[in-house]
Amino acid sequence: MKEISFSADKKLCICAWEKEVAEFTGQSSTHIIGKKYYEIFPRIFTDNKDALSESIKNGKTLSLKGYSFNCLFGRITADIRIKPIKSLNHKVDSVKVIIAPHSTCAVAKKLHQSQRLIDIGKIASTLAHGVRNPLNAIKGAVVYLREKYDYEEPLVEFTKIMEEEISRLENFISRFLSSSVSETEVRETDINSLLKKIEILTSLQIYTRNVQSLYELGSIPPITINSFHLEQAILNVINNALDAMNAGGQLKIRTFTEERSGRIFVVISISDTGTGISDRRIADISSENGENGRGFGLFITYEILKHYGGHLEIDSKKNMGTTIKLFIPSQHTA
Repeated sequence: MKEISFSADKKLCICAWEKEVAEFTGQSSTHIIGKKYYEIFPRIFTDNKDALSESIKNGKTLSLKGYSFNCLFGRITADIRIKPIKSLNHKVDSVKVIIAPHSTCAVAKKLHQSQRLIDIGKIASTLAHGVRNPLNAIKGAVVYLREKYDYEEPLVEFTKIMEEEISRLENFISRFLSSSVSETEVRETDINSLLKKIEILTSLQIYTRNVQSLYELGSIPPITINSFHLEQAILNVINNALDAMNAGGQLKIRTFTEERSGRIFVVISISDTGTGISDRRIADISSENGENGRGFGLFITYEILKHYGGHLEIDSKKNMGTTIKLFIPSQHTA
């Protein structure tokens, strides 16, 4: 695990609170600065004396290997360094505490993840309210274009899909705001047909970015799922793939079935020839710590698949592209 650090003054009050320690504890510097460090962390001792006080008093760095903390779910261990910080007159007026955890508290980790999901929910609710008005304006413009240019077959096809998608989004927002992201929309879904619609929907993006798309749709059984959720999960991955590629890149989408532990999964494989995803970001997505931007979109996809008993697999190499596989359990048995 990565190191975390903070600083405390002679009175053992926290005077600097780094970003990493804020993420580790789930507490921002706004609420921490000025508090005694042992109000946030368990007190650190050396020879039954406060280790920070001893470092300030002696002006020496203390190193504590495998130091053990109590936590809500037992104990965790960490390597700790306490470094005195001298002022211009060469007197020690504070210390920097650097902690390298060997592990983390399981309960604290779950609480941190829960808080993150609560925060995402609040943001999503605000966003849903803000989307409604512009969505109505877009729908009106689409209807106008369809009626004015009803002799243009490609345009009519595009506007029809757009109207359907806008209506589905409106319904989704209404259910979301009534705190019912309903299971009633779960039904048997033909994934290949869904992908054919997505192919049309994304064709303008493909064209304007000057990349090539290739769809290889295999023989797969229908899946019982909310098709709107699955569509958003797929689009998150496709949009990320397009963002990662320069002109001349290739997007490849395949469907097939695969057996895992006696269960049959329908697999949607989405490959790009882009810049790749770092190992750290892949780990963040898998551990439910998705970030804004590319990581956040994959985090949402990860959560959707998990909700339906599926999972996400990512294979990526720097500057060589990424393959993301969406696994969705089938009702069929091996």
